[in-house]
Amino acid sequence: MKKQTIQKFLNISIIFFLFILFSIFYAKEYFLFHDKKQEINKNILNSKSDLQNFSLENIRTLEYVDIYKTPDKNLLKILVEKIKNAKTRIYVEAYIFTEKDLRSALVYSKKRWVEVKVLMEKNVYKANNINKKTYDEFIKNQIEVVRSDSNDYSLNHSKFFIIDDEIVISTWNFSYSMFTRNRDFILFIKDRLLLEKKVKNFEYDFKKDKNFVYDENLVLSPFYSREKIEKLIKSAKKDIKIYFPYFSDDNLVKLLENKVNEGIDIKIITDKKNEKIEEFQSLWINVKILPKLTEHAKSILVDDMYLYVWSINFSTFSLDKNKETWIILKDINIIEKYIKFFSEDFKE
Repeated sequence: MKKQTIQKFLNISIIFFLFILFSIFYAKEYFLFHDKKQEINKNILNSKSDLQNFSLENIRTLEYVDIYKTPDKNLLKILVEKIKNAKTRIYVEAYIFTEKDLRSALVYSKKRWVEVKVLMEKNVYKANNINKKTYDEFIKNQIEVVRSDSNDYSLNHSKFFIIDDEIVISTWNFSYSMFTRNRDFILFIKDRLLLEKKVKNFEYDFKKDKNFVYDENLVLSPFYSREKIEKLIKSAKKDIKIYFPYFSDDNLVKLLENKVNEGIDIKIITDKKNEKIEEFQSLWINVKILPKLTEHAKSILVDDMYLYVWSINFSTFSLDKNKETWIILKDINIIEKYIKFFSEDFKE
């Protein structure tokens, strides 16, 4: 009996000792993880509530925004100069980053003691090592660089810069061909509220934190993109103008088909490699293939009032699995420029 009592005491002591060790070494991490999980769950609940109340009428006119199209080598020069003249910070999210002048400009700014942080995709589809040279150069020059992989999202397909207080967001990859052969769009945005959200968004991504931000003018995959794009398409009362290189989401195809049946005029500018061309034409959707350019832009304008410009392709993975970034705009000057771009391309 005495032996059993001693053994029981020893077992309790061991458990107590292990508990103390856990508390010393792991409790803080455990509670931080628990708090972070609660924060993410709270964000998810809040975003669901925000989405239920989401209305296109609530989209803000931004403080400053402008849009440009490529190919245009001068845009490369403009962006390089913005990077070289940065005063405090440059944050970058990139899917493909191979353009040498942009790369050199970031190294130059780092040597001027500008804070430079880069998040780039590690496993680019069918080109796993395409970012290696850029990654190695950044590491060599002591730039903070993190590579996203499949443990984070299916792909991190976002494409943007934050240069001091300006957001540069686009449909492009950071490659020379974007400025010389591709049809893409670049937005330059200065808006204090949106900047605050995008900086927070980048900080989460850079730390590989699955948390996210919500904003009426912002759309983030995989968190709340499908809901917003479906609402946009369903809202169309007159026409829809789309730039997309390819299309592979059955639900969105069905939504477009429904809109055609409602008498909505739909025009699509796409790339010759788009496998859905014949299907769209069979639905009485007007399709235009750019003859001399690679169509890489991704955008949609509804009723000449609401414009989405984004990194995503019209695909299930882009909407539901990839990390993607979109902007929703209703700025009149941007809408007018976009309509001009679209009209010129559709006539070619």
